Amino acid sequence: MVDIRVHPRSPDLREGNIPQNRQECLPRRARKGTVLVVAMIIIFALASLALVLGSSMRVEATAASNRLAAQQAMAVERGAEQYVLALLTETPHDVELLEESEFEARPIGRGYFWILKPDFNDPTLPLYGLTDESCRLDLNTANYETLRRLPGMTDEIAGAIVDWRDEDETVSENGSESQAYAAAGYRAKNAPFETVEELRLVTGMTPELLYGVGNTSWSSSSSPSPTAASGQPSNPFGEQYEIHGLAPYFTIWSRQSNTNPDGEPKVNVNNQQQRQQLRQLLNDKLGQTRGNEVGARIPNGNVADIFDFALRLQLELEEFALLEDFLTTTGGQQPPSGRVNVNAAAREVLLCLEGLTEGDVDALLARRPSAIADDPTSIAWVLDVLKEKAIGLGNRITGHGTVYSADIVAVSGNGRAFRRVRVVVDAAQSPPRIIQRRDLSDLGWPLDRAILDELRAGGALVNGGTTGLAF
Repeated sequence: MVDIRVHPRSPDLREGNIPQNRQECLPRRARKGTVLVVAMIIIFALASLALVLGSSMRVEATAASNRLAAQQAMAVERGAEQYVLALLTETPHDVELLEESEFEARPIGRGYFWILKPDFNDPTLPLYGLTDESCRLDLNTANYETLRRLPGMTDEIAGAIVDWRDEDETVSENGSESQAYAAAGYRAKNAPFETVEELRLVTGMTPELLYGVGNTSWSSSSSPSPTAASGQPSNPFGEQYEIHGLAPYFTIWSRQSNTNPDGEPKVNVNNQQQRQQLRQLLNDKLGQTRGNEVGARIPNGNVADIFDFALRLQLELEEFALLEDFLTTTGGQQPPSGRVNVNAAAREVLLCLEGLTEGDVDALLARRPSAIADDPTSIAWVLDVLKEKAIGLGNRITGHGTVYSADIVAVSGNGRAFRRVRVVVDAAQSPPRIIQRRDLSDLGWPLDRAILDELRAGGALVNGGTTGLAF
């Protein structure tokens, strides 16, 4: 016999009704606990959803802030370009005399910019400022003897550079023509260089030689050299050139003016038909008495260069400085190119000038600071230093060029984004015009990392901030 006990609080059972499921048998307190569990699950799901949405919004906010910083850095960089154009409009020949502070951590809006000088491995040269492209060797005019005097340069590479740009397939001394590039699938260009990076295609030129040992960022997008060495690169420069390569010493933009400061053609001292103009120039600049005195010494034959002319006329240094920009010994309507700016070139570049010894270059570098402080564009002081040995240099050096480059590094005010752009400006035009722009941001941040840390921490750069270069 089955003992059926009826719960006193279950009227349905007392009346004989049997529940259809066990849920109906549960007490009300048990059913309230189930609701609590369900509610907790829902609350947990909503909280998780809120956290996910919050995290997503935080990522979106960070991304938006980074995009804003990138736009700010771009705007700062474009502002720096206008700054450069304004300087070259107002003081085209005095930019070399400007203090480095004019190009270091300059504020624009909430951002800053720097204009870097090329690293010539010379601690006496400034780190910041515009660069006269004439302070480098022109790849399209430098001859074999000039090229092979660069540190780390080999006779074979110097010959290959000359053969790459000439118009024929005749192999020159130590050179290479198209047959040397057959295995790499291309031919010698037999035309002028269009970029310095084009040197990577020349046989024998490696990234280490061109950009420096340990610096691979420059060559990450360059075409491989057909003779690039594999494995661990050796240092072709010796300990003194552990980091620096050949690239800073080259340009394709070396240009000089063929007019005098008044915009008129220069007087050719070798042109017999311009002798009356020459005598008038001497009288205008030196006075009639002194002009007639030195004019009587004008040679009948040709002179080698303006240094030779000054020595033959026995001009004083100050007199030569007054005349040098108005004289030439060559004809032609095209502006000369390939002359080295002796007032700004690095020691290694000056050593490439044929006929100069290390002692000559050291003497020039010792005199240069005081000379350019008096006149940043004059080369008359070279004659005072070298005397008769200066003859022959007059058509290979200059005191200033007409094309400048600016390596601009711009950063947003919060330090989250930066932009690095190199622009080349033709200052011979009025107004000056940018003729090349290249984005170098993929090379990475070139300055001290502490600058970015300072900005990201909410600080401001005071007196240039931390100004050390990273390379």
